[in-house]
Amino acid sequence: MSNYTTIVFRTPSDAAGRAAVQQALKLLEPYQTAMSLEDEMTLLELIEQHPEFDNSIAEDARCQVAELHKRAEAAV
Repeated sequence: MSNYTTIVFRTPSDAAGRAAVQQALKLLEPYQTAMSLEDEMTLLELIEQHPEFDNSIAEDARCQVAELHKRAEAAV
């Protein structure tokens, strides 16, 4: 399994801060495998809070993530 790191950051409101973030992202471009400009974390929270959402789905996903983390740590 390859090692991946997910980075979530808040876009600065000032122009200098945004420019600094853009500059940093350019340094990472050779290693970038995916990028999203949507807020998946907020979307997921809203889905999980929906009254019809089955909590067993979230628990199953968390178990799968824990297993992925165990395998990644074992590979290091």
